Amino acid sequence: MIIDKKVKCLNDYLEKCTIDGVFPGCVYALIDNNDIIIKEFGYAQLIDKKRPMKKDTMFDIASLTKVVATTTTVMMLIEKGELTLNTFVKDIFPNYTYDNINIKHLLTHTAGYPPEPKYDGSMNKDDIINLLLNTESSPETFEKSVVYSDVGFMILGIIIDKITGSFKDFAQENIFKPLDMGSTCFEPNNLSPDKFASTELCPMRKRIITGTVHDEKSYLMGGTAGHAGLFSTAEDLSKFVIMLLNNGIYNSNVIINEKTIELMSKCYTQELNESRGLGWITKGTYKAMGDLSSNESIFHTGFTGTSILIDRKYKTGFVLLTNRVHPSRENRKLVKLRCNINNIAMSCVTNNLV
Repeated sequence: MIIDKKVKCLNDYLEKCTIDGVFPGCVYALIDNNDIIIKEFGYAQLIDKKRPMKKDTMFDIASLTKVVATTTTVMMLIEKGELTLNTFVKDIFPNYTYDNINIKHLLTHTAGYPPEPKYDGSMNKDDIINLLLNTESSPETFEKSVVYSDVGFMILGIIIDKITGSFKDFAQENIFKPLDMGSTCFEPNNLSPDKFASTELCPMRKRIITGTVHDEKSYLMGGTAGHAGLFSTAEDLSKFVIMLLNNGIYNSNVIINEKTIELMSKCYTQELNESRGLGWITKGTYKAMGDLSSNESIFHTGFTGTSILIDRKYKTGFVLLTNRVHPSRENRKLVKLRCNINNIAMSCVTNNLV
């Protein structure tokens, strides 16, 4: 049950965050089983044109792409027999540098890759693909440490492209369409800028980014990539959360199997420096998930100021979409407050009211 007075506490806290400059604006979705509360605060844009945030504002969800689109698609391809966790990248791309890196390494950030490839702004998609397939894996960190890396998920994106013919189309037809996520897509090129939360005043593009992907690497790849590029709304992402909480079922349609969710949500890095499932962060000691989420929770964030927290034990979820990088990525106030916000959100829901 969602508790009204606790929701007021969450609303007051997030409104204060907009006043204090933690982010210009936000939209959240609080999910308890199939009940959803969606609320907006602040502004979608401050520079050039001041626009208020709306409940249906579309956000560049940045690295939430990794779990909403990429991880989900990989798990679907495993269900279809196209991949296994032990499939080697070299089996898919014979010209790949390494013969010992597999799908599980990429999903758990244990492939030994650096956080980013050494790209430059003059590269195109083919250049970046070639760069990815030749990026050096460190033997010091391979299987020995979790190093959060865009490289691994960018490689997963091109693997999906090769197997399905189009990552963008596969995700649309197999995830977003059956979940009625009508405002979720890659490359939303034909929509009015007023529909979007603006992100950064981009040094590379010399303008405020609105309605095109913020991440430079995804931009150079055309806007669809395994690590970033997806746009969505709080309402759409709440449907995705409900599907995972309902063991892969949405409106009587099986999107992914319950066993697949179990496989995805368990920790594979117990002895390493971070607690990682397949794509998702598992509870462990990751402080941003909050103190009140259970040990069965999974979580992920996005660079632009987005996050999804799913507590599988208590059947609750919390989606927070902000534009904290508008107008500059130097604003990092949200990072320190994620734990506080998630605690308040999780306190809004209880299964044990007397």
